[in-house]
Amino acid sequence: MAATSPTPSATPIVASEKLPHPFEHAATELRFRGLDKEFNDDLELVPVDIGEKEQRKILKARQGRKQYLPGQPRMRLDKPMRSMSGDNKDPLLEYLTKCHSTKGLDDLLPFMRYIFVQTPSYKHIMPLHHQTSHARAIKVTEHPGLHLVWYYEFIFIKPMPAYFYSQAFWDYIENADPELHKCCLGFMRSYYMLIQYDLDFHQACELRLIPAKANGESLSYEEWCEFIQPFSQVGDAHVNRRYHYGELRLTRINRAALLFRGSLAYFHIYPQWGSFLEHTLTPIITVFAISSVVLNSMQVSLAAIDMGGKTDLTGAWPKFIDASLWFPIVVMLSIAFILFGALLGMGVMGVKDLIRGNKIRQRKKEGKNDGETRSHGMVW
Repeated sequence: MAATSPTPSATPIVASEKLPHPFEHAATELRFRGLDKEFNDDLELVPVDIGEKEQRKILKARQGRKQYLPGQPRMRLDKPMRSMSGDNKDPLLEYLTKCHSTKGLDDLLPFMRYIFVQTPSYKHIMPLHHQTSHARAIKVTEHPGLHLVWYYEFIFIKPMPAYFYSQAFWDYIENADPELHKCCLGFMRSYYMLIQYDLDFHQACELRLIPAKANGESLSYEEWCEFIQPFSQVGDAHVNRRYHYGELRLTRINRAALLFRGSLAYFHIYPQWGSFLEHTLTPIITVFAISSVVLNSMQVSLAAIDMGGKTDLTGAWPKFIDASLWFPIVVMLSIAFILFGALLGMGVMGVKDLIRGNKIRQRKKEGKNDGETRSHGMVW
């Protein structure tokens, strides 16, 4: 059950003094060593023999506790369950992969490095309360590949599951699937950047992004800070590729999917042909409209030249013909200057972001703290 938002007090809640500011943690980024604060102890690891000399640890609920994965009654832990794919895979691990794997996005990100600029810094995340400053509505989704992906006027955010409060879960997933463990660590590190202030925390509770403790009580902001702190020290080497980045723009991911994967989109916001064609044809129609204006201007100029060759024109006609000759030329030059300025400006900003991104990558290769504190680039 998700947490309900506690009533904010008039006095700001201050976290423990040992907790650093989000941009002040040590330059040496470490492995995840476990939770400092555990709010759900319903789970335990149980060794099971799978061969003569081999054991595997499975996740079970303790005796007398709820016999399912915390926050998900559909995943029973007290009886065998059939795999959703019909094979012999562990159904629990299969479910967790579905909920937290971002493999599809991981595979696309290398292609976005040069063509569609993205800042390779996990700090590229604005606090939750600041999203509205960019006119973004928050869309809550369980799709792992949409977490912190934004599209014009809204951004997708995946809520944190209740079983992340359990140390037994983290021990289980690290041994069962190290790659999935990296996905979960990156996801939680993104929450460290997303919830930086008391205001962010209460907003997250209202949106049901943060679950309640095992006893049903809501966390306080100070408890949240103690819980999330260990994830802030996790380095990029210990999270998957997607979480080397912060917020991602869906339009660029869709274009990368079209160019490099041959699919119409990575994710369809409006899964209808009418909406797809509307967004696809808009730039084509814009180019056609500009071309039509230029061609019409050329036709007017040619007609004015033809009329100017006549000698029987009197009164205001010669002046009108001169205006008809030069005005279309002014229009065409204006369009050319505007397009050139817009393309030049976008190119300069894109190159600056590309250079900045490559510098951050180079510092990471050298083992230096990237020092990146901006939540977004010049052109996102």
